[in-house]
Amino acid sequence: MKLRNLFLNTLLVLSVCIPFTSCDNENKLPNDDGTKIELPGKRAYILYEGSWGNNDAGIAFYAPNKDADFQSDIFNLQNGKKIGSLANDFIEHGDYIYVVVSGSKYISKMNEACVEAGIYKFPDGEGDPRRITAEDGFLYVTQYGGQVSKINTQTMERVAVFNGGDNLEGIAEYNGKLYVANTYKNDNGNFIYNKDVFVINAQTMKLDETITVASNPERVFEMDGKIYVYSKGNYYDEPNTLQIIDPSRNNQVTNYETPISKICEGKNDMLYIINNVTVYDDDWNVVSSENTFHTYNTGTGMLGESFIKNLPEELISANIYMLNVDDDTKEIYIGTTDYVNTGTIYRFDANGNLKDSFDAEGINPNNMIFVD
Repeated sequence: MKLRNLFLNTLLVLSVCIPFTSCDNENKLPNDDGTKIELPGKRAYILYEGSWGNNDAGIAFYAPNKDADFQSDIFNLQNGKKIGSLANDFIEHGDYIYVVVSGSKYISKMNEACVEAGIYKFPDGEGDPRRITAEDGFLYVTQYGGQVSKINTQTMERVAVFNGGDNLEGIAEYNGKLYVANTYKNDNGNFIYNKDVFVINAQTMKLDETITVASNPERVFEMDGKIYVYSKGNYYDEPNTLQIIDPSRNNQVTNYETPISKICEGKNDMLYIINNVTVYDDDWNVVSSENTFHTYNTGTGMLGESFIKNLPEELISANIYMLNVDDDTKEIYIGTTDYVNTGTIYRFDANGNLKDSFDAEGINPNNMIFVD
């Protein structure tokens, strides 16, 4: 029998989640100019990437307070068009939401009601956009082919480009530096997994430093002044691992031998971790699959008990594609997929008790944004 992680079956996006909220001012009203429907102040958006080669990506609207109807494709409703192919990532910055549509090779700028306010289309011949972060009025977008594009959020024009590496994935900004995962390259069908995190000066878009990490770094996020890197390994004898880069110590790397498939910032300075182990027969048919759930203490580097109290039986073996936490309420959202049918979203309270489950009404739900 062969043993490997279920999420390794695909090179489709497996997101590390970073929860976002809309504002620091509780009295701020959402930016809803041009909306066709009335939306409540508390709202959640679910990004579903769709399936490869189809124009079936979208954004679903969900009202956590149950004071508005679920909308399966609010982008289409608001703008009279589909968002495109393979919606890979999205963030909120200021009063706007920015979506990376990888297959269609553009960035959509939307207000907080998902009304489109501008786009940036990547030139033909450049690699697909992948992941996005923002700081001080600029978007920073990684691309396959070895590019990071810097885009002005006001004009939606590209103002600078970093060139280097192979296929760039996860990105985080901290203290004027971009930390970027250089994940792999395809050499005539032979996949070579890199061990690089690039440190790029966000102002000049020049390389400051290359940090060596475990093979195939894919997701990068910042938490409390440290950079967390999730490496997927080589899918054979190098496991998926968590690493922490400490900018205050000259980017010292600590490698925690903690197997993970999904990771998310939780409550009380904890990370929430899901790991999947799947057993295959010699023909790669699934024999068994099991998910385990843990908290992770960032101070001690120790695993704790499950952050889910009453785990639905179907989540024990489900293919979990999304893990997000509402930064305001600390409620937990888990999304599943089979890559063909619409996914299911499970909602838990801050203590891990199941509150609700519902159809995502889109294929491959991969990320959420919470607007207050």
